[in-house]
Amino acid sequence: MKLLAKYLRSFYRGATTLVLFLVLFLALLSSGLVYAEAPPIYFQAHRGGLDEVPENTLAALNYAWKIPGAVPELDVRTTQDGVLVCIHDRTPKRTTDAPLEWAGKNIRAIPYAMLRTWDAGSHFDRAYAGERVPRLDAVLDLLAADPARQLYLDLKDVDNAQVIAMIKAKKVTGQVIFVHGSPAACLVLSTSWPGARTMTWLGGSPEKIPSRFRELAETKFAGIDQIQLHLKPAEAGGPGSYQMGEAFLKEAVATTREMGVTLQVRPFVFDSNSLRALIDAGIHWYVADAPKALRDSIESALRNEE
Repeated sequence: MKLLAKYLRSFYRGATTLVLFLVLFLALLSSGLVYAEAPPIYFQAHRGGLDEVPENTLAALNYAWKIPGAVPELDVRTTQDGVLVCIHDRTPKRTTDAPLEWAGKNIRAIPYAMLRTWDAGSHFDRAYAGERVPRLDAVLDLLAADPARQLYLDLKDVDNAQVIAMIKAKKVTGQVIFVHGSPAACLVLSTSWPGARTMTWLGGSPEKIPSRFRELAETKFAGIDQIQLHLKPAEAGGPGSYQMGEAFLKEAVATTREMGVTLQVRPFVFDSNSLRALIDAGIHWYVADAPKALRDSIESALRNEE
């Protein structure tokens, strides 16, 4: 009898612990701290996150790396004296306080000693005063500081061999993904440097993108590791459905999976509902100018919230 009573007390304690665990788990689930299903979601922070921080700066780089799932993207150009720097435009006019006599000049015509003196943060917000157009070697030093970090580099106006040599010297080969608007340029990169990861994008009309996608599929996406599709909203100014049809997106998911290529989409507008639909379709890579806003919407989507 005593043995039975001891057994029942032990069972009761175990059952009570299980019930408390389930209650706690359900509470966490409803709060969003634990998701019922949590596929890994990654996204490119375009130019470092140009809607939230001054683009192509070290501030943008560090900002993006702090956002779960974000991989910053920076653009690379070459100065007059051969220094590799991160800036998107051909000229410094839009993103720096370059004086009038220099503002309209091509980066290729500007010595680095001059470029480095201009402010690249105040145009966005005075809080970023003092930011400069960064050198690529300084960017790669930050990348090397944490092996978990990844970085997209859009090669605008560079000598590929110079970029590759610097990446090898900094020992960050596996952390870099090259970006180019030309699939042919991606093929050249992957051929000249076996193992290099590349990404290209497809924009334009909802008729042009599927046609170009199928052409690249015929080549088995030669030289391409990631393919990005632009998703413009079906109705201007609001998220929800996109011009790109659901049938084609399903085709793109199936085709890229079959060929071992990563599918990435750039929804120009989004909310948790539109992202939930894309995630459910099997798309786990995105692009955004506002990476924090995208991350918040993704978390909401994964919690099935509005």
